[in-house]
Amino acid sequence: MDLKIREAQKKILGVFSKFAKSFALSGGTALELYYLHHRFSADLDFFSPKYNISEIEKLVSAFQKVVGTNMNLKEELSVEGKARVRFYIASVKGTKRPLKIDFVEDVVVLKPRIRKFKGVRVYDVENIYLQKIVAIAGLKPELDEIGRSISKGRREARDVFDIYMLSKKIEPLHLFLQKVSNHLQRGMIHWYRTFSRQDLKLALLDLDIYEDKFDSKEMLIYLENEIKKFIEEVLK
Repeated sequence: MDLKIREAQKKILGVFSKFAKSFALSGGTALELYYLHHRFSADLDFFSPKYNISEIEKLVSAFQKVVGTNMNLKEELSVEGKARVRFYIASVKGTKRPLKIDFVEDVVVLKPRIRKFKGVRVYDVENIYLQKIVAIAGLKPELDEIGRSISKGRREARDVFDIYMLSKKIEPLHLFLQKVSNHLQRGMIHWYRTFSRQDLKLALLDLDIYEDKFDSKEMLIYLENEIKKFIEEVLK
């Protein structure tokens, strides 16, 4: 764990608890701090279906004051048909790792359930679970090289690990998949059939996982069994 980044995160969340109106914390850090306590997550991901620019600017201004450094707008995405996103980055004294803060228009969970932890607005764990499925499966179906409709997401190791822990601690994956759309179900099955086991194992080494005895092979077997269970139940 990067203690300097964690200290900065806590300061920012303290301010966020006072000034946030529509945005709420989601993603890996929300899972780590409030639900799973499974791995260190360095980024702060704030989501809102409303995506209020004025609110973003007010929050960033307040964040800068509490951490004592500028937060630079690294990138802004605004593409028709896709989520709007603002990426901010700031240096933190005492660490080489930058603090990254994202403000994301939520086009997946249009009416999120918001919980509060010491005043901090946080997405309900089932909403985050769905977002993680979308991260792996892809938001919209695409055509492959021979014209078949497939769903494919970013396939980051952290998302796979998060789904693994969500499946073990919140709800088994084969049951949760029964509640999502058909294209997300197909996307997860496509991921299961095509992802590189070796690449995933290597990428997992870069994660700061808290469980000392974590076994990537055990994780892969578990997830494969969950997907197989889901397929078997669909075919009944």
